[in-house]
Amino acid sequence: MEQSAEASNPPSVSSSASSTATTQDASPPAAEQRRRIEGLSWADGTPVEASVVSVGDAVKRPDDEIADRAAHDLPEGEQLLGVLSDAHPVVMRKGLPYTVDESGTYSLYWPDAKRDAATDDSSWSIHGDTVVATVRGGDGGSSTTLMAYDDKGGIQEIRDFQKVSDSNSESLVLDGGKVYWSEADANAYRVASIPLAGGSKKVEAENAGAVYRTDQGIAVLKQEEPRSADKMNQIGGVRLLDGTELLRATDEFELGGFSGDPYSPRPIMKGGSSMSFNLDRGENSFDVAVLNFETRQAWLIEIPDGRIPFGQSTSGPYSFIAWSAEQMDELGALGNEAVTLDAATGELFAFSPENNFENIFGNDKALAWSTKNGSGSVSFASEILK
Repeated sequence: MEQSAEASNPPSVSSSASSTATTQDASPPAAEQRRRIEGLSWADGTPVEASVVSVGDAVKRPDDEIADRAAHDLPEGEQLLGVLSDAHPVVMRKGLPYTVDESGTYSLYWPDAKRDAATDDSSWSIHGDTVVATVRGGDGGSSTTLMAYDDKGGIQEIRDFQKVSDSNSESLVLDGGKVYWSEADANAYRVASIPLAGGSKKVEAENAGAVYRTDQGIAVLKQEEPRSADKMNQIGGVRLLDGTELLRATDEFELGGFSGDPYSPRPIMKGGSSMSFNLDRGENSFDVAVLNFETRQAWLIEIPDGRIPFGQSTSGPYSFIAWSAEQMDELGALGNEAVTLDAATGELFAFSPENNFENIFGNDKALAWSTKNGSGSVSFASEILK
């Protein structure tokens, strides 16, 4: 399908985003600190011991590792949705997803014939090079249709997806021609799937609180059973759908979140081999743990005291973590700093945008983030890795 482009009102584009390091120059590493993450072990029972790093140790990524940088101002009403594997950011414009190239030209990344179905009453997400919309019907959402599109396979639809999934559809995973999701009822959590080409719903795993796409296949977050108020954040580990264990957890391990909802602080993994999650150090202090299932290496990233880690994303070997600029009693505040951990090498890179973070997205080739200034103006920037 040939994409349509609009050159009217293009965003301003600069050849360099606001990207400065928390620390500008690398210094000799201090003696490595290691800390065991209580209650966690690898599949063979070996305890998870993590290398401890501070965000103050992060250094600027060398310029020779950056293929390109760009910054774009977003007109009112537009928002950043994510970034494709070719490093082009995807922006919501006029109710539809557009890509933006280096010159600031918009190209529609959605079939023209489907404009009437992709209304403002839709939720959008990016999965690799596939853009997914869940389009709510006029009866309050029971007739939600899932629409998935990429520029190779065209568009596929699952009608009455809400009825099929019994899910809020906010956390979907696409892999191997199927869409996976996690759902819950009064008694249990589960992970289910349905083919994009059409077919019946299949329950893939019981007592599973989340689903992930990994280099080894689809994985699920094991949820303890039975559900009870004192075990809302308790998990049993991570395993593939074929039963292969990746991580074990006991009742000594508890995620660091801000509510009893197990969907809020759940670990994050959006492809690749690394997973990240928050751990509460107490007294308004948090660590972000990053685990590499392929190498069985782990890191604990110490977030500044009184700050809240948020806006996390993982893809390929990279984990992206931003943290708030304000104290714990101001949870609505946006962040103004972030780091990137390369889970293949353990290197920690830093950058600070000019304004406050709104969202952050990444894949193994690019990082894109949006920021908002005091007047409410939004912009996004991107770095393309070599």
